[in-house]
Amino acid sequence: MTEEKAIAHFETLRQDIRDETKRRIEQRDKYSIQLTIALGVLVAVSFSTTGLRMVLIAAPLVSIYFTVLILYSYQVHDVLAKYLREEIEPELARLCGTPPEKEWETYYQTQEVPGIRRWFFLVALWAVCALSLLYLWLAEIEQAGCTVLSVATAAYGLTAIVITVVFSRKGESKTHERLAPEA
Repeated sequence: MTEEKAIAHFETLRQDIRDETKRRIEQRDKYSIQLTIALGVLVAVSFSTTGLRMVLIAAPLVSIYFTVLILYSYQVHDVLAKYLREEIEPELARLCGTPPEKEWETYYQTQEVPGIRRWFFLVALWAVCALSLLYLWLAEIEQAGCTVLSVATAAYGLTAIVITVVFSRKGESKTHERLAPEA
């Protein structure tokens, strides 16, 4: 393969990956909007009539669903960025005779980006689970729905723990890689 063909090939790969990354960002924004709307509807319905307050039991489920979609999208985004940084950009820099540190993902990795959105979604998940279930426990303590509420509380609590552990562990390993000094 000639050098020009190799450069064109890697440029095409880079462009495809950057496009996929942009689509992931847009996708996460849409998921967060859908999450907000869905939770708003559930809260509105549950408070519209006293007899419908148990509808709020679905709020943690909605939050879990969208939070997993959002956090998984972040993980795919990380894989795409790593592929660009470790495979595509070094080869393009070599072929073009330019310094690898001038490539976007390599440069971006050196910047101190707070990355609070991932944690925001985890905190929001816990807040939705805790607040909706606490409200239901306080509102339904005299009712016969305690068995359903007990099962829901256990299931949602366990699911939130698993999500936090799975997505925090992967996020921490990425953070440690970024902060680790080069050998």
